[in-house]
Amino acid sequence: MKIEQFCDLLKQELNETTNITPETNFKELESYGSLSAVLVMQLVENQFDVKLNPRGFRSVNTISDLVEAIGSEKFD
Repeated sequence: MKIEQFCDLLKQELNETTNITPETNFKELESYGSLSAVLVMQLVENQFDVKLNPRGFRSVNTISDLVEAIGSEKFD
């Protein structure tokens, strides 16, 4: 999967109207809330078969941070 496709998936999953890029701090998005963290972690597990540690997820701020947490080798 390309990072741009992942950004589009996140945008759709979070019902976000703003464009999401690798530099986006998704915790600052208007639509982001406590349920959003669960949705993002579930999306990552479903799409990449990677289970993120909820405590470690707290240090993830941008989409690029999330890509690193997933493993950049999983992206084209």
